[in-house]
Amino acid sequence: MSATGRVVRSGVGRRRVQTIVIGLATMIAVTASVLGGALIVASSGPFDRAFAQQHGAHLTAQFDAAKTTPARLSASTKATGVTEAAGPFPTVSAAPRDAADRELAPMTVVGRAAPDGGVDDVPLSQGRWVTGPGQIVLSEDYPVAPSPLGAVLRFADLPGSPTLTVVGVARSVSRTADAWVSPSDVARLTAPGAAGGYQMLYRFAEASTAAQLDRNRARVTAVAGTEALTGSQSWLTVKEANNRNAALFLPFLVAFGALGVVMSVLIVGNVIAGAVGTGTRRIGILKAIGFTPAQVVRAYVVQALIPAAAGIAAGIVAGNLLAIPVLADADQLYGTTTVGVAWWVDAVVVAVALGLVALTAWAAAWRAGRLRTVDALTVGRTPRPGRGRRTARLSARLPLPRPVTLGLAHPFTRPARAA
Repeated sequence: MSATGRVVRSGVGRRRVQTIVIGLATMIAVTASVLGGALIVASSGPFDRAFAQQHGAHLTAQFDAAKTTPARLSASTKATGVTEAAGPFPTVSAAPRDAADRELAPMTVVGRAAPDGGVDDVPLSQGRWVTGPGQIVLSEDYPVAPSPLGAVLRFADLPGSPTLTVVGVARSVSRTADAWVSPSDVARLTAPGAAGGYQMLYRFAEASTAAQLDRNRARVTAVAGTEALTGSQSWLTVKEANNRNAALFLPFLVAFGALGVVMSVLIVGNVIAGAVGTGTRRIGILKAIGFTPAQVVRAYVVQALIPAAAGIAAGIVAGNLLAIPVLADADQLYGTTTVGVAWWVDAVVVAVALGLVALTAWAAAWRAGRLRTVDALTVGRTPRPGRGRRTARLSARLPLPRPVTLGLAHPFTRPARAA
């Protein structure tokens, strides 16, 4: 082993407290940086990310079942400009009551056998999707208890007062429905004599402006039946409402994430600089026995990197674990689905942390390494010229033995250390 290697090994092994402090400080800083970076990424265009993840519908169209047919609606998926479509799904509006016979808000119920289908995939946040009649999945936006699983909804205004059991809670980024049931249940929820309706979901090649959406709507309704259209919803309207709600808390999440990153940089910089700075006298000893300034700098940079690397590894693991519930809450707010911390966030944090430790250690060691050997050896050992001289002169005039007056004056040489 080279002389520099022996210095590194002895420094890490002998200064155990310093090694532990560097490792812990780096771990805490990296953990905070991972959490902060993950929050900043999660807060970047949340609606657009959710819309892309769930293949949101650019246009949600409701049709009167008495004025069109499933065949005509299916044919509308071939209209000019349509890239993807889903439906027709049977729909109905109904007003349920809960177990306490309280009337709940009217809901738009859509019959969908599966939560996915090419357009407007509906991720579940609680429970499962419907597997047969008598079950219902509520939208997160529907005003009901936070954990409604198992609740029974009764539709007292319909013949036979049909009931449905809540088996899941889901979120549609396009807000296409208040609830979803098995297609066969839509007929049970349709009042006698009512024709019911159909829902179609469309994605277009061009849908970035209201004018483009108006043209696309005209094309599909021309095939499906203009007179059959009872209502439509643009994704731009949903986006505007979502951004308006997110604007209330988005700045706070971004500020928290940025603050965590900045504080991490300050903590690591101060701890590493202090740790290397306390070894100035040892640097003088190394220079006295023949080490060059470059060897001294290299040895102290490696001494700082070894515990810092261990702390970074532990911080990455801790940060990714702690980010799971934090990102889950952010997804709940934004309606997004995040698998975890993006890999490039971890990579950037590791690179910046290692670079910061190496740069700070290099600067502190280089500053100490450029000192004269005698100056480095006396750092912290002898007071600066002029310290406490006035106190020493005053104490010398006292009618006391000289050793006593020197002892009285000594605390004033370094008041902070004496305190």
